[in-house]
Formats: sequence, structure tokens, C-alpha cells
Amino acid sequence: MAWHPFNKYCWDFWFAWHEGVLHVFYLQADRLVCAYNADRRHNEASIGHAVMTPYGWQELDPDRPALSHSEDGWDSLAIWTGSIIAHDGLNYLVYSARKRGDRLIEQPYERRLPQNIGIATSIDLQHWTRTPASETAPVIPNPGTDSKFDGINWRDPYVIRDEVDGQFYAFITTHLQGEGANSNAAIAFATSPDLTNWKSDYGILWATQEFYLAEVPQVFWRKFGDYWRLYLVFSPHWSPFFAQKTQVGVTFYVRSQPIDRTTASYSAIPWEDEPANLLSDGLFAGKIIDPETAEHPAFFGFQKEDPGGHFVGGISDPHWITFDAGDRMFLSRTHPTFPYLAATSNAASSLPTSNSQPA
Repeated sequence: MAWHPFNKYCWDFWFAWHEGVLHVFYLQADRLVCAYNADRRHNEASIGHAVMTPYGWQELDPDRPALSHSEDGWDSLAIWTGSIIAHDGLNYLVYSARKRGDRLIEQPYERRLPQNIGIATSIDLQHWTRTPASETAPVIPNPGTDSKFDGINWRDPYVIRDEVDGQFYAFITTHLQGEGANSNAAIAFATSPDLTNWKSDYGILWATQEFYLAEVPQVFWRKFGDYWRLYLVFSPHWSPFFAQKTQVGVTFYVRSQPIDRTTASYSAIPWEDEPANLLSDGLFAGKIIDPETAEHPAFFGFQKEDPGGHFVGGISDPHWITFDAGDRMFLSRTHPTFPYLAATSNAASSLPTSNSQPA
């Protein structure tokens, strides 16, 4: 049974470990404020916070968001999806947002406000403060319509630190310029040596003609024997003005060819020559816990719509990932080693534990 914070819509989410406890952060919007119309949630979004307990998820401070929009800054309309990474004793929340009163950007299949990316920090994951730079401007600004990107879609940053070059990489959902009602999805990336100063020469990790957008990305390396593969997990999204060509609320992934990680460049990853792989046909915005190290990582998502087309949201029960002999990923509702765990009502008992923090 999916978990839902009381009286709130809940959708995109991301995880963080702190002192051995699993935390989840998620987009939320008050149902009453939205007049019980889920379509209004995007302009009312803030970030909620819960922790995993022996009895399941426990929402922390329901009346105080972890982060909400500013009064008159670049992020004054609503806070959107982000990710968290720990570095030098601080937790960095890299998030996307929009500005109230910004000019709508016209594109062939969209007319929307531009999205930008900023950063907040916290010692304990509970008290967040925008960095001085984010108080006045986005830290990873939208490159605009004069670039190869569409000037609108610039969101869902997923941040990792590369073990080889020590740089931080923010992988960003975007759309390339062009007449692509069903195509031109891309994952861009920005780089930083310290999570504070970000370079403006954005690269492209992956682009495709299969989808209009590849939302809520997660990027990770995994080692198999003497080689590595890079995985990109995402959920496809179509232009709101064009008919869907795939089912609603699914999660896909792509994978690199076997690669020597020490010589890899994120702008020239040799992806497998195959269509994107369907990972979950019923859960959207899937996120994987400890995908680089866990034998069978836990996967969570949310149901986007019920059979009647109504928004559902929440956070699913865990599913479990298995890698086959060809390094493809498959999901199971039961743990491959301990099948009884996923069948119990205590979801927490079947989750991995960690006492580590990212560098």
C-alpha cells in the first residue's frame, strides 16, 4: 500500500542517508489549498520530509515544509524536484523552481515559465538555508532560448560526485531546440568542484528521439567483474499539447556499454544501441536506494493515475532490482533472497541499512 502524507498531494521524491537513518524528501501540496484539484499542485509545491521507522514512513513537522518558495526571489512561485548530496559536513539540496511573474516562453509545443536551479544546505537534514548565491539568483541558471536547449525545461537535478575526477555533476531534465513533439528529450549536466561554483558550459549526457522529456533522472555507476556500466533511470513525459504514445506513469532506464570508468567522459558515454528499457510499467519517478553497492537495491515510485485517470501519488512499497547476466535490470515485488520480507506489512524491515554518507 502506498504511503501518503495526511491531507496532501505527494509526488516526486528523493532519498538521503543521515546517521544510518533513511530520509525521503518529496514534493507536496495541501489538498485544500488546491481545492482538491490535483492539477493545481504544481503551483503550490513545497518540499516535505519523512524518515523510515520500524513502522514505515513518519512525516516530520507536517506544518513546516523542509523548503518552500521565497517571497520575491527567482524561486517565488513553487519549489520543484531536486536531490541531496553530503559533502564536508553539510547536506546540499539542489532543487528546481520557478519565479512568479516571469515571462512565459513560447516553444512549438509548450508555453510555460522557465525553470531554474538553486541550492540550500543543512547540517541535520531538518533545517535548511539557501546558500548566499541562491538567495539572489539561480546557481545553475536556465541557459535560455539562445542555447541548444528550449529555455523552459531545466529541472530535476540529480547530483553525484565522480570518484575519478572528484567533480560534482548535476544531471538535469531538459529538451533540445527543434520541432520535436515526440522527441528531443535530453539529460544535460553542469559541473562544479565544490557544489558552490558551477560552470556554465553545460554538456549533454544523453539525448533521444524516443521521448519529449526524460524526467526525474537518477544516474549511477555499477561494477560488473572488471568493467563498469553507467545507468540512467528516468520517467518519460510528453508535451501537454500532444497525444501520449506510451502508457502514463512508467519508469525506464538506459545503460552504457561495458566501460573503463577511469577513462569515461560524461559527454561521450558509449550507450548501448538499444531502445530505452522499461523498468516499471506502473510506477512513475522511480528512485533506487544504494544502486552502486546493494546486491538487490530497493526501488520506489508512485502511481501517477488510477484506472479512472485520477492522480494518485504517494510513495510505493519497495520493489527489488535484480541484474541479469547481461546487466539488465528487472523489478520484483518480493526480495530475491528473502521473499517473505516484501510480503510483510512492515516495509522498513525489508530495506537496506547504511551508516555511510556520500563524499
